[in-house]
Amino acid sequence: MNTVYPWKVFLQVAEDRSFRQAALALRVSPSAVSHVILKLEEETGFFLFVRSRGGVQLTANGRLLVPYARSLVGCCDALDQQLMGLRNVCAGEVRIAGFNSACAMWMPDILRRFSAQYPQVEVTVYQQGDRTVRRMVENGEVDLAFLSEDIAGDCDFLPLHRTPLVCLAPRDFTPANGQYVTAEDLRDAVIILQADGYDTEIQRYLHMSSLPGKALYRLEVDATCHAYVEQGLGLCITPEMTFRCSPRDVGVWPIRPAISRTVGLATVFPDFITPAAREMRRHILAYMAEQGLRNV
Repeated sequence: MNTVYPWKVFLQVAEDRSFRQAALALRVSPSAVSHVILKLEEETGFFLFVRSRGGVQLTANGRLLVPYARSLVGCCDALDQQLMGLRNVCAGEVRIAGFNSACAMWMPDILRRFSAQYPQVEVTVYQQGDRTVRRMVENGEVDLAFLSEDIAGDCDFLPLHRTPLVCLAPRDFTPANGQYVTAEDLRDAVIILQADGYDTEIQRYLHMSSLPGKALYRLEVDATCHAYVEQGLGLCITPEMTFRCSPRDVGVWPIRPAISRTVGLATVFPDFITPAAREMRRHILAYMAEQGLRNV
């Protein structure tokens, strides 16, 4: 069994946790999926899945093989797309992950432009928090990702856009100095925080200002945080671009000392990027430059 197909089946079963669901996704019979997995287990010499009435679960060995299987499948897809590219055909699939405001503010226009030029390319977008996006990059689940520099680590990362952190406050709030918010303004205030994984830079600011990192409200969606501020329920520290994405009737105050968030584009398997993903990357960089968003 020397083709990549068994590993595609393996990844589909791992994702669906069901031979039947994997068979539906792959448009084959459940028995065919079962046969492929059994043959793969014979060749590896160990079980890849634990079968039970509730479905199937990866074994410890199976979990270890997932990122390598994704890398193998990704490289083979890149080879297929490169061959199509040599025939002047851009087709295939591009998977992109990003945080809320990037998916809401930037991706719609990028997708519209890209799809008009490459209608044969299927683009999948995943909107997630920073930590989940980083995990998807590490596991090879996506081709490209918008990431915060704070969490990018050692992945292939190109800084693109810097946005300041600001304080959103109810209209009747004024900081002590009347011009900007300091840590002392926040020390006894109710802080509205984004959910864990969406708050990387905010937690950095709270830590450096010796402010508590806990809050009464931990909200996943930026717009919900802003709505709570509008209703007078507390103050919110957020990157300015998230407020531009979902403005509310609130006060927007600069923070001193100033702190910012730098976001950029991570490229997964940069040495084996598919032609379709390469074109999407070029479109993203061109869009950021045209819109004056590339300020790093």
